[in-house]
Amino acid sequence: MPKKALPVLGETKDGLGLSTIMDGTLAAEFGVDYVHLAVFAIDVDRVRVEMESDEHPDDARFPFGWDVFLTEVFLLGSIWPEDNPKHLEMLDMLVSSIFESSREGPVLGSQLLFAIFDGISRGALPESLLKGFGAWKRKPVNITEELAPLWTEEESLAAALAKACLDATMDPPLAPPTRAALQALSAQG
Repeated sequence: MPKKALPVLGETKDGLGLSTIMDGTLAAEFGVDYVHLAVFAIDVDRVRVEMESDEHPDDARFPFGWDVFLTEVFLLGSIWPEDNPKHLEMLDMLVSSIFESSREGPVLGSQLLFAIFDGISRGALPESLLKGFGAWKRKPVNITEELAPLWTEEESLAAALAKACLDATMDPPLAPPTRAALQALSAQG
């Protein structure tokens, strides 16, 4: 049976308008865990782009760094911590993949890099993942400091952000796994 690859959306009239972090090779290797993480990051980034549009100026529901924070909450709650060495390998390869795909310009879902970096900086993810960040000429060392206020109210803020994402009118709509994850997060607050 011929090997099928998942499409990576580019700038086409049928796509999302930007490239995404979705990597068919990683999806084939790591399966549903990778796909749900990538799709969640892409959808959250789509909401961020929509909320930064002229139609939604300065929406107070979305503080600075909210997209990184919400992506990290999902990552830590759904993928990590788990006694699964494949997840560590997946995150390591994911970092390299996002760096590679973003060389050509903006990529939907790339805030996942910042979420992983912040997770490492806060001690929630292993320091061994830092080796994948060698492509950054200047690491965002202030990110942990900038996101710290969001973590002080983690559950209630994650719930409020999840609800705000669910309330956003998106075309195409949020993917079903993202919608389910956001519904679960919104119910926790």
